[in-house]
Amino acid sequence: MRVRFRFTAVWIATTAAGIAISWAGVGHALRGTTLPAPDLAANVPVQRGRPPAPPPAASPSASASAPRRSVSPTASAGARGTAPASPGPSPSASASGKVRTYVVRSGRVVLSLTSTSARLVSAVPDSGFEAKTWRKAGWLRVDLTDGAHGSAVFATWNGHPPIVQVYEY
Repeated sequence: MRVRFRFTAVWIATTAAGIAISWAGVGHALRGTTLPAPDLAANVPVQRGRPPAPPPAASPSASASAPRRSVSPTASAGARGTAPASPGPSPSASASGKVRTYVVRSGRVVLSLTSTSARLVSAVPDSGFEAKTWRKAGWLRVDLTDGAHGSAVFATWNGHPPIVQVYEY
């Protein structure tokens, strides 16, 4: 009986030592593979109420980087986590400016900001919402809306670095 107890104690001790040594060698590499922390600088104050209307000459457009989704009767407003994950920004997008992600109530908008302009990288609306974009010289607007409620992300620049404003309505 004592032999079995000693054998079990030695086996547990060597197994624990092996796990500790393995973790010391692999732990650093594993810590480097986690997702980066969210960019805290992308947190801008959220304004309540409807955003200013775009000029009448500006018409919304759907582009490849802003997928358009229609409101489906089976989509629930609470199904926030079901939106497909968008691929990360391309290397050319990150080389041309600072890429910022704005997580709003009705989806996610990713912008590439330089010192003189802003460019839409992607707009991913949640289930039941659709993306609408407007772009003119000096400003960019992205709406994620279901018709009555939604979120708007504005980027404006005109002789100054881009200023981003977020509206929830």
